[in-house]
Amino acid sequence: MSNNGFDRSDFYSYEHLLTDDERGLLHAVRKFMTVDVAPVLLEHWSRATFPVEIVPGMRELGIAGLPYHGYGCGGRRYLLEGMTAMELARTDCSIATFNGVHGGLSMGSIYLCGSDEQRERFLPAMARYEKIGSFGLTEPEVGSGASNGLQTTARRDGDTWILNGQKKWIGNSTFGDLTVIWAKDVADSQVKGFVVQNSSPGSPSRSRCIRSRCE
Repeated sequence: MSNNGFDRSDFYSYEHLLTDDERGLLHAVRKFMTVDVAPVLLEHWSRATFPVEIVPGMRELGIAGLPYHGYGCGGRRYLLEGMTAMELARTDCSIATFNGVHGGLSMGSIYLCGSDEQRERFLPAMARYEKIGSFGLTEPEVGSGASNGLQTTARRDGDTWILNGQKKWIGNSTFGDLTVIWAKDVADSQVKGFVVQNSSPGSPSRSRCIRSRCE
């Protein structure tokens, strides 16, 4: 850190492109990670646990779904979102991954691809970290072949869908509340996203195998 408060590891001086307000948030994230998060990480690493005690501080910062507009999200620039992710990763890449999966992959899927009803239902609570999102794309046999190779299927059953298949590397699923699962619709062979409550029978939080009704 230089005397003027700018970070010497920011080789291209992207921080100079931020407004004073944006820079204030970035520095608040930096301070939070240094003061509140770094001291507890080693113990959690040794126990293979997630530091849930840091979630209220992240809620106060308001960095979940930072670039999305409305639904309780920040409505900020993607430049600030990227630099915030860098600040999280500077202290611990696992915390950056947690927030990237929750605020980026899970919230982003709902924000960009979900219905208005789904956005209204899920995003405000996720922006407050009251509901933690996870993301299920990768499969044991085909990897992350979203365009064509997914083997997990989705079948319409009245007003609901039934998913059947396997996923792996579902970030945040062991402690999250809902998961965006990508599956191929058996009716039209199109890959679609589904919000699955992690408390559902056969949900990603309980097993690698999915046979679950979803919303």
